[in-house]
Amino acid sequence: MGARLVGAGTVLVALAGLGTLSACTDDNDAKMVTPVVAEEQAAPSLPKGDEATYLEALGKLDAKLTADKQAALDNGYNLCTDFTNGMSTSETVTDAISLFAVDAKKGQRIVAITKTNLCKPSASKGS
Repeated sequence: MGARLVGAGTVLVALAGLGTLSACTDDNDAKMVTPVVAEEQAAPSLPKGDEATYLEALGKLDAKLTADKQAALDNGYNLCTDFTNGMSTSETVTDAISLFAVDAKKGQRIVAITKTNLCKPSASKGS
């Protein structure tokens, strides 16, 4: 009978040890996930287009569109992502209308300006 108690005690100690290891593993897993997420967020998703020409063309269409240049660029790159993801031109125009708070005619012009100037690598970067 004494041997069975020793065996049962060993099993309990082993199970208790697994609980401790499990807790350590969970902490390490949480630490390991954070750098991967940071790397994914830092990776650029689209090549930079001709941002200066894009902003100039938007400003000529309507100065309000470039009042916040960073927002105009962010919105433009969102439209580039639409094209990259296979959205049709009409779907992208609908997105432009929403992003820039404009009517359909300006939305079409914004999509054309964006596609021409922003959704491709800059002409000054090689060739």
